[in-house]
Amino acid sequence: MASHVNGSNVVFEEGIANFSNSFYSKLDRTGNEFISPYSITSALLLLMLGTGKTTKNQMKSVIFEYEEPDDIDQGYKLLNDELLTRTTKGVSISIANRLFARKGLNLLNTFSTKASTYYGSDVELLDFVTEAEKSRLTINDWISNNTNNIIKDMIREGVIGANTLVVLVNAIYFKGTWKQEFNKNDTTQRNFFVKANEQKLVNMMYGEFDAKSGEDLSLDCKILQLPYQGNQISMVFVLPNSGDGLSELESKLTIDNVDSLVKGLKTQKTLIRIPKFTMTSEYDLKPICTALGLTEIFDEKNADFSEIFESNQTRVSVTDARHKAYIEVNEEGTEAAAVTTITFGVTSVQDPKPQPFQFVADHPFLFLIQDDETGTPLFIGRYARP
Repeated sequence: MASHVNGSNVVFEEGIANFSNSFYSKLDRTGNEFISPYSITSALLLLMLGTGKTTKNQMKSVIFEYEEPDDIDQGYKLLNDELLTRTTKGVSISIANRLFARKGLNLLNTFSTKASTYYGSDVELLDFVTEAEKSRLTINDWISNNTNNIIKDMIREGVIGANTLVVLVNAIYFKGTWKQEFNKNDTTQRNFFVKANEQKLVNMMYGEFDAKSGEDLSLDCKILQLPYQGNQISMVFVLPNSGDGLSELESKLTIDNVDSLVKGLKTQKTLIRIPKFTMTSEYDLKPICTALGLTEIFDEKNADFSEIFESNQTRVSVTDARHKAYIEVNEEGTEAAAVTTITFGVTSVQDPKPQPFQFVADHPFLFLIQDDETGTPLFIGRYARP
């Protein structure tokens, strides 16, 4: 499993990694994908804070499928506080939660206090009834400000209205400079093979330097780990040996596999070719959550949010749940951001020859941005089509 400095939080951290894997497995995965499982989980845990017994139990059993931590909220705070310490020269990470509630709505003090203590989430009251558009713009401004202006217009027109009670938002932003940058002059146009009979020209970065890399024969893939400055967060690339092998690889791979693959890597001279790319993805979370078994939060008859509201509001359920993520990978490093909104109403094989290990990502591959100390996947994606 992941290596953990703070052993007391292992159960929580492993639960988050497992849920990340389950969530990614429910995506369509035919083209490009990019999500922040950490952002999605943050929003769901903040939501869970306000649920009554049956709804809470369902959420716990889905998010922490294998083992439930003793204290979920404290577990989140410990992990989140640790992740925020990763900001250093060359690395910036910010994670923010916010609740926007309808003016006049009485939220339970216990809920507001816990949301602030464990999730750092303030509650902002907005007039959803008579100033729906102004409220929408206020929320979108907060999202934009917390993602370095990358994610804009997250809440679409028409989502906020008289029936909106609460909008819950998580935003995560990451910018990292490679520990070993690529030389822009070495970037050239080369073919990327989308399929055997389809290729596209891409700007392919090139570098030859010491890196943690290797090959796993059982999974028939190559692995490369590129650290950002500070050596605490890295980007991991998993490249199937076969040009059309990504789907098969994904069916065998879990976050846990990736973690053990990375631990088995050796530092060796590596010839690296990776495309420069940007990617934006947007998801309606309802069908994905439902496929995972998170159904009650969307069920207006059975959803129980009695731990949020003072008087038992009738028919309160999640009406809209969305996730949007963006990534840019270039010679200097990576910039990535994601927002989740919930609305209601390897074993390394050393090459015996002295040539460098070849990691040429000229066909579809998987990638993760992970916190190395806790094994927490901050972002997961697949690059399949330029």
